[in-house]
Order: sequence, then structure tokens, then C-alpha cells
Amino acid sequence: MNKRDLQTFLKVAETGNVTQAAELLDRSQPSVTRCLQDLESSLGFALTERVGRRISLTAEGVAFEEEARRLLAMFEDLPARTLARAKGSALPMSISATSALGTGLVPHVLERWPEADRPKEIRLMQAAPNTVAQDLLSGNARIGLSSLPLDVPGVTAERVFSAPLVVALPESRAAEFPENVPVSLTQVATNTVVTMLDQTRLQGRILQALDKASVHPERAIRVNSSVSALQFTRLTGATAIVEPITAHGMRPSGVILRSLVEQIDFSIGFFAAAGLAGARDTKEFFDLCEATLFDLIPQVRRIDGPLPSNTRD
Repeated sequence: MNKRDLQTFLKVAETGNVTQAAELLDRSQPSVTRCLQDLESSLGFALTERVGRRISLTAEGVAFEEEARRLLAMFEDLPARTLARAKGSALPMSISATSALGTGLVPHVLERWPEADRPKEIRLMQAAPNTVAQDLLSGNARIGLSSLPLDVPGVTAERVFSAPLVVALPESRAAEFPENVPVSLTQVATNTVVTMLDQTRLQGRILQALDKASVHPERAIRVNSSVSALQFTRLTGATAIVEPITAHGMRPSGVILRSLVEQIDFSIGFFAAAGLAGARDTKEFFDLCEATLFDLIPQVRRIDGPLPSNTRD
């Protein structure tokens, strides 16, 4: 597998058509087809399938597409990284973060970081938790910000924090639920409720809390993004139960946030690539992240060491 193989696969995935991909790559159609076949043979599974007149990705192809983009980015970045190391120049600060942290926290951190003190180049990649870990292990990222648990050998959180989930409500209900007064699930979660899709992480724990409170919503909307959940609240008036980072860092107008009587904790960790935890800019970035968390998120607390079982997401 080489850079050309990845470029070919990604162009076919983008166009859904081998002929069009070949034209854009300035190659013959047979060579593109042969490249795909060789790639599938080396991987041991099919990446594409024909659906009518178009080429569609298999489930394995969809998963491989994200990995291929990351590998290609590493290939393309290799010369610059090599030259920087050889000359002793500062490398870009590359950050791999889950969507909540990349969207709800990092921009606030950079706003606080004096421009003169920032690294000359900062790169932010948003990914699932396990991909954040792989970015750190592969050297694709120097810093990782992720929800927990993240049980990947060789990856250890430098700092761990926890804060409770919040309820997002339409602004029209502000008088009904005064600020700084916690609300219960029985008050807000009986009609349409927006929660997370993945039952192995937050969704499962939200469902447990609803069951314990004997609350059974009439309708449910399940999403894999807190940004989407907040938009549903803004546009449809549904109640959303969301993690606090996106809620406080990206709250849209027309939406209010209230704390829950039933505390459901969301835990996150700051990670550094091997040997970089003590680097000056890494420590400075982590210090700013921590200060921003405490200013931005109510009830956040720092928990170093093993997490109690009730804080694992």
C-alpha cells in the first residue's frame, strides 16, 4: 500500500465512478480498477461494490476511508516534519480531539492564548475517541483531547476532568425553569427527548437515568453529535440531554441550559504523545484548557488517577 493507492481509492470514493476518478487522476480506467483490486487483495476485504451504475463503498470501505485520509495526511506531512526535525525547527502543534472538545473547548482556549505565545502552526483534527488514541500512538498528533473511557495500551491521560450532563430547553421555557434551579427528568423529559446514539457510552447511561426516574418519553430523537441535539432543541422545541462541553461552548441562541437533579457525569482526559507531556507548549496548552474548562463549565472538577466507575462514559 502506498500514497498513490490511497489517492486512487479516495478519488473513487469521492466520485462513485471509476471512469470519472481516472479522468481526474489523469490515469487510464484499467489502471484505476487494477489499483483498487490490488488494494482490496492486500487488505483482505472488499472496499467497493457496484450499485446500479455507481460504485458504492462497503461497510469496510466506509471505515477505511477515514483511515486512508489520515494516512494520506501523514504521507503528505512527512517531508515538512522531517525537515523541521533535521533543522531543529518547531513542529506544528497537532491536536486530535473528539467533536465535543474540538468544537466546544479548543476555540475558546485559542482565544485566551496570546498570539505571540502560540505555536506558529496549530492543526486540529476531530475524531472518535479510539482514533484520537491512534493519532497519538502513530505520531499524527502531539496532543489528544477525548471523552473517557479510552482504554488503549500506551495511551494515558495526563489530566482527567468530570462534569455533569445538562438539559437544553427552548428559550420559551425560561420562565418555567428559572436559572440556577436544577430540573428533574420528570419535569422535562416526558415528551420529545434528544439523546445520543451510542448505547455503550452516554446513551446507555442516559437511558438508565430515565428508567430509574420512571420516565418514558413519548418520542425520541437519537443523534451522534451534541451540536445536532442543540439544533433540534432550537428548531423543534425538544428537550436535549447533552454533554456540557458542547452545550456551554457552542450553545446556539434560543436555547437555555439547566442542570439536572439526576447527576450523570461526563469525563474527559488530556493526552500527550510519548515524551511530550513535559514540553513547555504542551503544558501551557493544558493549563489554558484547564482554566477554560473551569470558567466555561459549571460543576467541573479535576479527577487525577483512576476514575470512579460512576464517571466512566
